[in-house]
Amino acid sequence: MGFIKARGSALYYEEQGAGPPILLIPPAGSTASTWGAVAGDLAGAGRVIAYDRRGYSRSGGEVVRSAAEHALDAAAVLDALAARPTVAVGTSAGATIALDLAVRRPDLVRAVVVHEAAWRALRHPSASGVGTLARMRWLAWRGRYPEAAETLLRWVYAYRDGGSAWDGFPEQWRRIARENGRSVVADLLASMGGYPRPGNLATITAPVVCTYGSRSRGYMRAITSALAQAIPTAMVREIDGAAHAVAFDAPGNFVQVIVEAMRSSEGSSRRHIAGTA
Repeated sequence: MGFIKARGSALYYEEQGAGPPILLIPPAGSTASTWGAVAGDLAGAGRVIAYDRRGYSRSGGEVVRSAAEHALDAAAVLDALAARPTVAVGTSAGATIALDLAVRRPDLVRAVVVHEAAWRALRHPSASGVGTLARMRWLAWRGRYPEAAETLLRWVYAYRDGGSAWDGFPEQWRRIARENGRSVVADLLASMGGYPRPGNLATITAPVVCTYGSRSRGYMRAITSALAQAIPTAMVREIDGAAHAVAFDAPGNFVQVIVEAMRSSEGSSRRHIAGTA
């Protein structure tokens, strides 16, 4: 663990394992410390790097209102640690950042695994979702950011068969989300639109695995499928036993998908080298 001086800030990171690099990009309300078993399990397959995004906890700094800024930070982390090419892994808002990283810096990315990116999510509104967003915005307007974050994340992490992963999270995870409420709200506003644009997604050359959870609300399958259709190299996978909080719900299944993507990208790289020799 330590800090990387990058783009005028000091970004906190944690690292474990050895081998091909794997960058874990956290979702809204999360940090390097909220990946549960995922980081440790992946350390048996590669060099796992997790970090606190700008505006969060140990990295600090101003609240970031642009996924593009977070993607530039992710690139700076990889450059500083000489961790290229990486498997970029992100969930929710972190998924948007991972995709933008693949668009902006293809030299840094060997494969991408993204779980339930909120790409064009507003095209699939629900009454409960619209109500939650309205409540979150009202709380944020009143300066009650911890409550705004909890309101949003309890809904985001809900299961289609009832209940929410939020209520099962370790208290430390919930505390981190509340303390970073301003950044949680900013992440939502930066990731729920159509960014990256379809034309930019079409330029991605690395293999991409777009995943959704078997316990997620039905619209997540549609959102994930639409995203994959915009990326020429993408495929869709369902994560059994998971909803939006895949690192909490089904860490072993998620790790398996990441490791398979890493190994598949290694095989593709060897075939490409052989074909150009």
